[in-house]
Amino acid sequence: MFTDTPDPTLAFLTDIGRTNFSRVILGEISFTLAGFAVGRGGYLTANPVHIVPIVPSNTALDDQFFPTVGTRKPFELLEFPTPKTIVANYRLASTEALAGLGELGIWGKIIHSTVSPLEVNTEFLLGIAHFPIVSKNLRQAIVYRVIIQF
Repeated sequence: MFTDTPDPTLAFLTDIGRTNFSRVILGEISFTLAGFAVGRGGYLTANPVHIVPIVPSNTALDDQFFPTVGTRKPFELLEFPTPKTIVANYRLASTEALAGLGELGIWGKIIHSTVSPLEVNTEFLLGIAHFPIVSKNLRQAIVYRVIIQF
């Protein structure tokens, strides 16, 4: 549990994330949040205090660094302040993700499908957030409070 709420980061839905929210409303699938990952993309390398635009058609982070590609770190806490808002709280320990970070991805995982049982357990990039470079080192832990609105 967090004793102080970190500043929020707004994640933008990917195309597949938006599609899957629509499919939930239609009753075709159910999904849960599978976790998050951070990467070294998301900012201009020539001027790392400026972010690059998010590409909604992306299905992966530009340069996933932690955890390794194909794996996710679980969330610490989920909040549902409104029926169309999810707030996910994630924590990076002092020994994790030692790099210049600038992107965060949130993955969903299909847990039920009325369309095809082959979809079950499929993970997809639900949302992406870009931010100016954060130089992560051994002396700091970072907490992300990521807001997803749909």
